[in-house]
Amino acid sequence: MKNTLAFDVRNIKDGNFNNHEVEIPTSQIDLNIDEVDFLSPVRGLIQLLRHSENYIYVKADVKTVIELQCGKCLESFTTDIDATFEVQFSPNPNPEQSETEDIEDGERYYDGETFDISDDTRRALAIQIPIWPLCSQMCEGLCYNCGANLNTEDCICEDIGDLESDVSELTSPFANLSQMLETAKLGKQSKLNNKERNTKNGSSKT
Repeated sequence: MKNTLAFDVRNIKDGNFNNHEVEIPTSQIDLNIDEVDFLSPVRGLIQLLRHSENYIYVKADVKTVIELQCGKCLESFTTDIDATFEVQFSPNPNPEQSETEDIEDGERYYDGETFDISDDTRRALAIQIPIWPLCSQMCEGLCYNCGANLNTEDCICEDIGDLESDVSELTSPFANLSQMLETAKLGKQSKLNNKERNTKNGSSKT
């Protein structure tokens, strides 16, 4: 088990994958992110392939466990994050250029006989941290009225709201207004119908 993400080029054989299991403390790769607690070391498998003299192809599968606060119910929860990335290192023709500076996407320089994938590992894991974390896709969140966690307790705010609405309708002086208007409308229509019938009957007599 390897406890560093720095590798010696001289120990990598040509033409064959060299596999390394790693376990790295998160502090070693500077995994300090606001509102995220890393609960376990970074573990994974690093595969190295040396080709074209001193070019090194790297494939890494890493994971760790983090604790977050749910964006809906505000409770803390733990989850695994996994990341896979591939990069290629080549000898640095310009010593003044940073080892980790991109030549192009996914390609890095290294100086001397060693290279380090700590920066690549940190970026790959950070991308996997959810921007809007949820403890569950079924999370009910908090009651907007009383703040109760609807995942763990029953909230009576909705029932109270329905009861208050019913009471308001009963005590309001306008509660029966629509019914009164409808009754008056039917009565008026009935009088008009009677008047029309009387008019027709009178016409028929003449």
